[in-house]
Amino acid sequence: MNKKKKILHIIPTFELGGVQTGILYSIEDLNRTYDYKIFVVGRIDQNWVNNLSSEMQSKIISSSSSNIITGLFKGYKIVKKENPDILISSLWKSVPLSVTYKLLHKKIVLCGFYHNSVSPHFLSTFFFKILAFFLDIAFADSLATKDFISKFLKLKNVIVIPYCFSFKLNTKEKTSDFRLIKIAYFGRLHQKKGITRAIDFCKICKENRLNFIFDIYGEGDSPLYIEKIKKGGLENEVKIKGIIALPKVVETMQCYDFLLHLSYREGMALSVVEAMNCGLVPIVNPVGEIAIYSKDGFNAIWLDEKKTEPLIQLFIKLQTVLKDPLLYRQLSKNASQTFSDYEKYSDCLRAALDLCFDNTKPITYLKQAN
Repeated sequence: MNKKKKILHIIPTFELGGVQTGILYSIEDLNRTYDYKIFVVGRIDQNWVNNLSSEMQSKIISSSSSNIITGLFKGYKIVKKENPDILISSLWKSVPLSVTYKLLHKKIVLCGFYHNSVSPHFLSTFFFKILAFFLDIAFADSLATKDFISKFLKLKNVIVIPYCFSFKLNTKEKTSDFRLIKIAYFGRLHQKKGITRAIDFCKICKENRLNFIFDIYGEGDSPLYIEKIKKGGLENEVKIKGIIALPKVVETMQCYDFLLHLSYREGMALSVVEAMNCGLVPIVNPVGEIAIYSKDGFNAIWLDEKKTEPLIQLFIKLQTVLKDPLLYRQLSKNASQTFSDYEKYSDCLRAALDLCFDNTKPITYLKQAN
């Protein structure tokens, strides 16, 4: 029996985030083919690993460091001990360790996995460019991300590894009984995720006597948003419920009618994908890949930032849907079927990694364009 090839995927932290969620959804499947492990440079949130089997937990390695800096120093020794065939680097804080190891072990195949359709800040830009210079093969989590790194980093032949997974499709038909409209958000509580804008939208809904709840599942800048909820007089409607274990996400999503996700920038936006699979109608800002897989009035309700008073216009769109149960059910059905024909993350990643192991095909053609 052939020994499994060793893949080591480096990420800065293991906590709430789309990259980490995707890893958890795929880790068991990928280990059927490879010896696939995750190396976490910094913090591990135990809420994210406690529900894994002991075998899968053994696939997540930590530097046991309280911060990224010390984690980088310890990380090199750990990566060397693991001696992987392929190194995958996700998120900019993983780049110093990945590139250092590549410099000292030139035969290692370094895969740069990009998850952003814009550059968030100077440091990410700096390290994205360093990774682009040293990588052997480039992955992107969506077409929007591919377009961005192809132009911005001058990378060619970028392989898209879509953040689509084998979710169990929603089988409960939505009743569209809107005596109480149930809206949710799943993800990090961060300024770029548009939480403030979502709360402002909820205030408009309340002022127009809409009977609704908006439950926010996640962690981050909670005190900031709790204060805004209080100032807006929304304590009865808007609740921050904290993080939930991954196995409970789909079950929880199916209790809601709409997803409210007004992020300022996104790549694939995994929580939107999950929610649509569950039949929720997404109320979204069409940024990143969201603009590609969703369509206003077909499987989603779009915010139009170009309009005057866009949140009021968004409320009018929502009201139109609420007044027409057939329209809502059609939107929900279309949303749940959106990704039925998409290639799945594990299959695409497996095919891309197999390219690296095919000795008949040099992978240098995937390096930077001139």
